[in-house]
Amino acid sequence: MLQTLSIRQFAIIDELSIEIKDGLTVLSGETGAGKSIIIDAISMLIGARASQNLVRHGENKAVIEGVFDIDDNPNVRQLLEEKDIDQDDFMIVKREIMKTGKSICKINSQTVTLSELKQVMQELLDIHGQHETQHLLKSKYHIRLLDEFSGGRYQAILDEYTDAFKIYQEKKEELRKLEQKDESLLQRLDLIKFQHNELTQAKLVAGEVNQLKDDINRLRNFEKLNHELTKTVNYLSDENNIIDKLFDFNESLKEIDEILKGGYASLLEETNSVYYLLEDAKHRLYDELTSNEYDENLLNDMEARMNLIQQFERKYGKNHDELILLIDDLETEINQIENLEESTSQLKKEIELQYQKVIAKGTQLSKERRTDALDLRNKILDEIHHLEMKSANFEIAFSKTEPTLAGLETIEFMISPNKGEPLKGLDKIASGGELSRIMLALKTIFAENRGQTAILFDEVDTGVSGRVAQKMAEKMKQIAQHIQVICISHLPQVAAISDHHLFIEKHERDDRTITTVTELTGDDKVKEVARMISGVEVTPLTLEHAAELISQNKD
Repeated sequence: MLQTLSIRQFAIIDELSIEIKDGLTVLSGETGAGKSIIIDAISMLIGARASQNLVRHGENKAVIEGVFDIDDNPNVRQLLEEKDIDQDDFMIVKREIMKTGKSICKINSQTVTLSELKQVMQELLDIHGQHETQHLLKSKYHIRLLDEFSGGRYQAILDEYTDAFKIYQEKKEELRKLEQKDESLLQRLDLIKFQHNELTQAKLVAGEVNQLKDDINRLRNFEKLNHELTKTVNYLSDENNIIDKLFDFNESLKEIDEILKGGYASLLEETNSVYYLLEDAKHRLYDELTSNEYDENLLNDMEARMNLIQQFERKYGKNHDELILLIDDLETEINQIENLEESTSQLKKEIELQYQKVIAKGTQLSKERRTDALDLRNKILDEIHHLEMKSANFEIAFSKTEPTLAGLETIEFMISPNKGEPLKGLDKIASGGELSRIMLALKTIFAENRGQTAILFDEVDTGVSGRVAQKMAEKMKQIAQHIQVICISHLPQVAAISDHHLFIEKHERDDRTITTVTELTGDDKVKEVARMISGVEVTPLTLEHAAELISQNKD
């Protein structure tokens, strides 16, 4: 539940702090006093879109902060744990809206994204205003409401149906693309066959480009290589060569080492290593020299091969190794196109089998929905009858359709507000009072079902008065026995039955408009209820009526 609400520099609100208690809290005040601004502020805490226009004129940012008691909400605690947000007995939600229009969301001083804020707050607080009323009136949302009402009783079946339908759609899309490609692919087949044949005949081999570069470089530099090889071999083989001199050097060094009793053993070991290294180099270089041959035809062939590979690389926009992979890809595509008719036929069989699965799961889902729809219909009838629509009839209409993601049917809430009138969709209701009562009936049922700990009604009682208003007030009071209810109302019946009454008032101070909130009790509450009754002038009679109304509604 929401315990305190702090608002700073938001619209016409300079600085405001409101303590909100258990039960039914009513907010009243003259039109334009700022009631809707407080609703907008709370909307910011549950993730509504922010606007720079919400920042009070002349200020850099607006700040809204709410303190929530989450002891009775395990879903919120689980979400906070999943998001590694520190927990305490209370949860502090803060929204800062900058003059630029950007905003910062925080839960327990930890910055979160707007979507994360929405995810957490939808488990805590629900605002019912004109937007949601319009949302509930649209038949396309009714099937979702019925599923929500089921409380997950047939969620497993719904998930199985959804998975089956998605596979069905994927296969249908695959078939569509295949059939669309049919004509164009036949034209493409000639092209890719030519490309495949061209690349296959080239007999490309992995790693051959580097080998070709090395071999071409060797033949192009044959004379230079031969000259240098001859020089190095002569250094190691002719008269007075390095190896023979090093051998003589080592012999002398050995004699020195014997006289000096091992003083040059380490040096001798190193020079011996050099000697054997040079011996090995002499044989290796000699073998290289004797095998070094020049073949002009071979060089021409290799250069032609390299030119061919480079031509293919430019033509196809791929390097040598990618060209080898392209051959396999082309072959695969050729097989797919040539087997297109067979693939299409097989895919059609798979689609038919998947369609049967969709129908089977959808039929099972529909059966479960119809069972819960009867229960929901009866609950809604009970609620609207209690709200002085005693002759009204309510039905949940199922209409079969082709399979969709939602199921095998559409669902629409239908109502006949008065005896003798035909059933019609909720969006066809002309009376604002009837609409308000139906919305309250639906909200009563779904509020209890959603497991939230607070609900805010924004003028849900529009268009009603007298006995109907009293019944709506009693209904809100009934809801408030289970969850916290905050209600903006113009009805004296709702204000009279409230557990707490907050009066919203607008003042001018220092050439600026500000909004204040005062909790009304005793005579102050009687005066405000009297104002709500009279609408213009408070008389002793209206004060007496207000006091009586409050007294009648005491527990």
